[in-house]
Amino acid sequence: MTFSLVPKSVYGDGLFMEELGASFGDRTANLLIKMSPPVVTTETIQQQAQKPEIQFRLYENQSDQNFKEVTYFITIEKDGKTLLSDWFFNPNGNLTIQMQPRNQSQISIYGELDPIMNAYTTRGDDPVVAAGPIFLEGGLYHFIVRILTVDFSRTILPDDQQPVFDSWLSIGAAENAILDVKGQEVPIKVLSYYDEIGNITYDQQPNSINFTMPFSYDPQRIADPRNTVFIHQEVEIPKPSPLSAEGGYQGFTNGKDVTNVLMVDGNNKTKDVVHFMIAKPAVEQITNEYLKNSNTTSAEGLMTFSLIPSKNGSMAMGGGAMNHTMPMDMPM
Repeated sequence: MTFSLVPKSVYGDGLFMEELGASFGDRTANLLIKMSPPVVTTETIQQQAQKPEIQFRLYENQSDQNFKEVTYFITIEKDGKTLLSDWFFNPNGNLTIQMQPRNQSQISIYGELDPIMNAYTTRGDDPVVAAGPIFLEGGLYHFIVRILTVDFSRTILPDDQQPVFDSWLSIGAAENAILDVKGQEVPIKVLSYYDEIGNITYDQQPNSINFTMPFSYDPQRIADPRNTVFIHQEVEIPKPSPLSAEGGYQGFTNGKDVTNVLMVDGNNKTKDVVHFMIAKPAVEQITNEYLKNSNTTSAEGLMTFSLIPSKNGSMAMGGGAMNHTMPMDMPM
């Protein structure tokens, strides 16, 4: 029995859900990794004491039936640092881990231990709990999931037949600023689902909100087919205010016009929510231009964002809930 990995689709509001596929002999195995609720930020964790749940479901593609007796070896990383690495098991194939963010030195796992596999398991509807320093920082969390058993929990697959899935889920990093706009104080909130936001400023000319984010322009990292590289930023602008008066916005990333990937949610009467939703093809273009024009050999740098009120930009959409999904090959 041989596995081969085949990436499937990525779903976007940030990255809260990802589905990956692998051939499993004459069957196709899909792994769904899903976070609930879909929008989790450092602010909601601090203010609402959110306890997000991560669901892992390994199922057969054609029948949509779960694989049984599944043992997962799950590693979670943030910025190259391992936060969690352990064995988990569920006889029905569905595994749910509840994350309880806490300020402590390491993550503690709570759940029943399977007596033979020595893996944390769930019985009934109760999830396994992982409590500790996880989801306290915004940005991307790397999930590495290795499948150790299917069908028979007491028979571990040979090392070369264990599929390994790479997935990234996003926790929003919230930053607030008060901007002096034409003598009026305007409160702005920026949410980043990729990395921490810094240096929120306002420039009178050209009437722009500006902010930065750390970014690695390593071309091999960007080109890696396992890396979806989806950048999602939100800017909340109160209305009425001088910055929302035009009803639309132009967006720039590293000085490049990205207005065509802006989505403006105008459903809320008190604010516009402007979404930068930059998919991998656009990120690759931005990366190539950065490396071409950069005076340094280091791939580590900043990505800049600017938002300018404009009647010629992306206009606010109303009249119902906005769909934040976008095609992954959306052109610039």
